[in-house]
Parts: sequence; structure tokens; C-alpha cells
Amino acid sequence: MSRNKKPRKAYRPKAMTTDTLGLALHFAAKPTQQDRAEVLGLLRQAIQALRQGVATEHDWSVAAGSVTVAQAIERQGIVRGLHEHIATTDKALQTIYDRAMRTGAWCRTALWFNEMDALANFLEIHAFQVDQLGRKEMLAAIDEAHKQTLAQGHTATLVHNIDAERMAA
Repeated sequence: MSRNKKPRKAYRPKAMTTDTLGLALHFAAKPTQQDRAEVLGLLRQAIQALRQGVATEHDWSVAAGSVTVAQAIERQGIVRGLHEHIATTDKALQTIYDRAMRTGAWCRTALWFNEMDALANFLEIHAFQVDQLGRKEMLAAIDEAHKQTLAQGHTATLVHNIDAERMAA
């Protein structure tokens, strides 16, 4: 046995050339119209169901999740000055939830006029916010909202429009 073996060299992965300009352009670009329509379409459907009084707990959670994303966008500082409007919508959604869960299970409930106004205003505000964001900012806001929801002890689910995916296939 020889004692003068040289130690093995540490593993170093091969250097890869990344297209930094392409990567920067990808994240700096605005989300596609389809992505924005998907986000706002689900919110629009949820608010419509809430306004009609036929909403499920899932519809409420889509609207509440959008409020959390809107708050994350506000904290990022890209679109500022909408905090009070978003907080009003958050309070209205909490009131709706409390009224619907009064019996211990979700039951459909009618909305008051101030709740309807808050939801309609929120839809316009959130559409404006989404139009101002770049792709990286949008992903960062969704990620921050997801982390905040999990930190509060709730569960978070990423919702996709399955009907649109089926039609594309």
C-alpha cells in the first residue's frame, strides 16, 4: 500500500454559457395577454358568483387569494397608493366569509351593496396592477403571497383555468 496517493480533485461542473440578455428580456417582459386574462378571468368569475349569491367557498378563496397577491404587489412598490382600497376589499371578504360560515359549514349568502362596490372596485384595481407588472414582478408577488399564506397557517393552492387548457389541447 502506498501512502502517497494524491487526493481526488473536487467536482466542478462544466461552465455553461447562459444567454443573460435573453433571460433578462424574458423576466422584464410583461406577462402575456393570455396569462393576464387567466388571472383576471378566474377573479372575474369568482366575483360574479359572489355577487349573484351562488358562490362556493372556492370562489371566495380565489377572491381572497387575489387580495393577498394585490397586497404583495403594493408592498413591492411598483403600484402604490391602493392600500386602503385593497384593505376595504379584504374586510368585505372577511365579513362575507363570517356570514357564510355562521352555521359551521359554507352556505350561500347575499352581499350588501358596500361589499359589491368593494369587489367591483377591487377588480378594476387589480386589473390595473397586473397591467403594470413585468413577468418577474408578477411571479415575485405570487410567490410572496403564497409564502405569507403558508406562514399564517393556511393552505395555498395554485389555480389554473382547466377549461382553457382543455380547449388548447
